[in-house]
Amino acid sequence: MRITVTLLAALAVGLLPASTAHAQPDAPDSPGAPGAPGLKIKESRFHVKATGPGFVLKLSPRGLDVRIDEERFGDPATGNPIVRQTIDLTGRTLRPFECENGTYTIKTGTFERTYRISQLAKRPLPYTEGFATGSPGVFTPFVGEIEGTATDADGRTVRFLISDLVQEVLTEDGFSATAPIHGFFVDERGRVRDRISLVGRFNAGPDGRNAVHGIEDRGTCRQIADLPFGPGSERAVVTGPFFVLPFSSPVTVPRGH
Repeated sequence: MRITVTLLAALAVGLLPASTAHAQPDAPDSPGAPGAPGLKIKESRFHVKATGPGFVLKLSPRGLDVRIDEERFGDPATGNPIVRQTIDLTGRTLRPFECENGTYTIKTGTFERTYRISQLAKRPLPYTEGFATGSPGVFTPFVGEIEGTATDADGRTVRFLISDLVQEVLTEDGFSATAPIHGFFVDERGRVRDRISLVGRFNAGPDGRNAVHGIEDRGTCRQIADLPFGPGSERAVVTGPFFVLPFSSPVTVPRGH
């Protein structure tokens, strides 16, 4: 039963087919949130390092490297297993990435996911009932590695490397989450054409009180789309087929980006 629920939860995270997207203006004065403890992100223009419970991820235009310590990954004390999945993206009809320097349609690729559920529990509003049904487990953590090729509007091929992470913590004091997506689109000369840098953060007190959430965008790839998680999942921030938070959330663009 535990494994069945885990597999159902994974199907609802991160990867969605093509659907209608909308434009959304920046919200530079949006409230921020510190996010979940246990996940640290160091980011520069061409390098990302994420350190979480039992894993270290390094991303650059040259490659994506993930090291996982199974004995420390997530919270082994829960008794919930580490789950691994590999999804073939080749041949799927997926929403293209709309970026400042091009629109990229995935042609080939894989999405490798490693995660552990810390507990089966309901996330507070504005997480929707539809998302709770498809993803009933709290991810502590979720590690996604996406690599492949895509074509732009002129038919040129680029290589992409993307990390998709989630760290969620639920305690008596409340619920918190950090959901970063980082990535690079690299041309045949090794030059970065576009860059994904979207970090979603959520914090709420006991019973979901005083919820605060927001998304920081330091990259060049962002869209708005309606997600299939029922009322309340409209106009969410996405990049291509991957969503940041499964509901509408204000976006902040830090100065200098």
